Amino acid sequence: MTTPRLLGPWLLLLVGVAAAVVAVVSGHLRAGGYLLAGALGVTAVVRAVLPTSAVGAVAVRSKAVDVLLLAGAAGAAAVLAATVKLTV
Repeated sequence: MTTPRLLGPWLLLLVGVAAAVVAVVSGHLRAGGYLLAGALGVTAVVRAVLPTSAVGAVAVRSKAVDVLLLAGAAGAAAVLAATVKLTV
């Protein structure tokens, strides 16, 4: 029988993504993008700093791959939020 994965860091990411969705739905597209980038960036740092046994459900692949993908997604979200045209 396997032990259940820790959900703390995953729930932190979930709260950040939920905040980003709320910001976007309320009409603040750029702020939502930055919130998403921040949530992904914080999760990348948490994954990089804590051991695999402490991050639980955030640990999907090797630490290096997880950090690289999370940081890359955070950077992409930040760049998109900064460069998106908000007027038609």
